[in-house]
Amino acid sequence: MRTVQCCGVVVLALASVCSAEFVPCKTISGSAVEQYGEVTIQRIRFLEPAEEVDATVLLPNSDVPVPGIVFSHSAILGTNGSVDLRQFAWALARAGAASIILDGTIDWQVPNDDSARAPHLMACAGQWLLLHAKLDLHRLAHAGPTRHWGGNDAPFCLPGEVPCWQPGPWLNFGLTSPAELHNTERMLTHEGQLSMAQFAERTLHLKEVNPEWLLSAPEGMFGR
Repeated sequence: MRTVQCCGVVVLALASVCSAEFVPCKTISGSAVEQYGEVTIQRIRFLEPAEEVDATVLLPNSDVPVPGIVFSHSAILGTNGSVDLRQFAWALARAGAASIILDGTIDWQVPNDDSARAPHLMACAGQWLLLHAKLDLHRLAHAGPTRHWGGNDAPFCLPGEVPCWQPGPWLNFGLTSPAELHNTERMLTHEGQLSMAQFAERTLHLKEVNPEWLLSAPEGMFGR
């Protein structure tokens, strides 16, 4: 497992972060594990000090380590439409990526930077996936407005956090900076979702994503 050495860096802004220990994650199982073709799905719940957050987990059946993705949200709501990010993750699961998708909606009816999740919640989601899936540690990614998780104010790995999520590629949407704003608008369309899925396909070395996988999931799969 790779580690991040932050406390040896002389940066005053990081002092409080480096002196803090990682607070243990608390989770409980949700619904029973279910099988949909070559993908296993289950629900879990994170018990955070300020809130309880449910999540969907999609695990492709594989005998070898697979890429992993942490999604900060499960949906984007725009002025003229919406997208279910669990459906998007389902397409990537069929292409070979494991994902954990935290429940929550990015409200994009008026573009804003208000949807970022708490760094501890994101870290716990990544930790859960590392503990419960057979992941390729060199092919880890994150998706959504995660600007405050992994930056200088909240590094991916805090002292005492084991195992620790250290992603590479970012499926960047849900923020108002130019590239992220463009990507968020595009994610509200099938064409844009396919483009983002192909980016994940290239950077995580997945199987080719069939455009039809983005349009339909097994009936009742997300009816929870």
